[in-house]
Amino acid sequence: MIKTTLSGHVKLTQYLVNLPKRFRSTAMNVAAKFFIGDAGHGLKHEPAWKFVSRAQAYGKVSDAPPGYFSWKQFRYVAWKTKGFTEIPYKRTHGISDAWKIQESGNWMHVKITNDADGVAWVMGDKQARQPALVGWRKYAAIIKSNMRGAIHQAQLAVNRMLKEGR
Repeated sequence: MIKTTLSGHVKLTQYLVNLPKRFRSTAMNVAAKFFIGDAGHGLKHEPAWKFVSRAQAYGKVSDAPPGYFSWKQFRYVAWKTKGFTEIPYKRTHGISDAWKIQESGNWMHVKITNDADGVAWVMGDKQARQPALVGWRKYAAIIKSNMRGAIHQAQLAVNRMLKEGR
């Protein structure tokens, strides 16, 4: 599971603290939605498909074949894939679809979470080598690179609220 509190990101918090109180909650939610994004940007964006073998990612790490940490692991994978003849690959988009915003009554406690199986190994701080070589970025790097855009979207939302007289 990945869970991050947006108030922990200094640039965003500095921007929001300087807003009048009535705008903070809306601005935080708009920023959170921008971070989550869509298929083109943000946390929901998936890298293009690229094949990276276990041997390329991990090399020779034991007396087992390259890419496997033990003979037990190698035999298990061989059994699951019927002797490596059935290696099904189909993106389920489970990780990208699992991003959610958790709100509380306080604008400072907005969290972005993902509870998909294996997300910590694909986009988390414990990211494995193979997803990194495929092109998956860590969630913290994605949030950092989208900070300016999130603040810009929050400012646009505040401007709309001012224009509407709210």
